[in-house]
Amino acid sequence: MTPHRQHPFKVDISAFNKLFAEHYPALRAYAAFLTENTTAEDIVQEVFLNAWENRNTISIHTSAKAYLFKAVYNRSLNHHRNGKNKHPLTEADLLRSDPDKNHVIQQLYVNEIRAVLEEAISSLPDKCREVFKLSYLDTMKNKEISEQLGISVSTVEKHINHALKALRKNLQHIRLLAALLH
Repeated sequence: MTPHRQHPFKVDISAFNKLFAEHYPALRAYAAFLTENTTAEDIVQEVFLNAWENRNTISIHTSAKAYLFKAVYNRSLNHHRNGKNKHPLTEADLLRSDPDKNHVIQQLYVNEIRAVLEEAISSLPDKCREVFKLSYLDTMKNKEISEQLGISVSTVEKHINHALKALRKNLQHIRLLAALLH
């Protein structure tokens, strides 16, 4: 059973502003790499404006960040194809920079997701974090964890439930539960 996921853009304006603040610098740098620096800001702002205006109909199958990078890439490619780009990149260079096909860019997504997840796990209370890691990272059964730590199985279950609830809450703002790359 997959957990219920809230659509990354179907949020209130303050959550959308937070998404903007988190991703704007990286998206602008990416757009500046693909186009001339003066156009990069316009492209990223257009992507965010489009996302907000179409927030109820956009379908995202990866993460919000992956969606935004792909949208910036597509707008930059269109800008280039329309002859508005004086940037030295060729269309072949742009095609190699496609976030869906470039493994370096994909690895950046994975690394960022891993870092955010590790930070969320480290914020758990000590015993809760230890039980969670033994269960989910070391794939130990609850009974094994109970025996290893000298606590009851029900206490193990309580720690796991607390950890999952806390992680869902801590990770909700970036929709990490839906951030697997295709």
